[in-house]
Amino acid sequence: MQAIAQQLGSDFKAKPGNNPEVFTVERSALSGARVHMKSNAGSTQFHVHGTGFIIGRLINELGVARKVASAISKTSLAQ
Repeated sequence: MQAIAQQLGSDFKAKPGNNPEVFTVERSALSGARVHMKSNAGSTQFHVHGTGFIIGRLINELGVARKVASAISKTSLAQ
């Protein structure tokens, strides 16, 4: 979570979720993404989805969620 927040910069805030496998990344109150981590045979899969209601979720899928997924791919976590 911290490595992804560093990759994204100070405009984004990463916050832990309800369990250790989920966290959120927010740019503002209406702009964010939820990240689900799943361990699978020695590797970790990341599922990133935009947050919000209908239209906002779609916008976040195309904006913030893509940025978060890109940040994950650039960290050592994706290696």
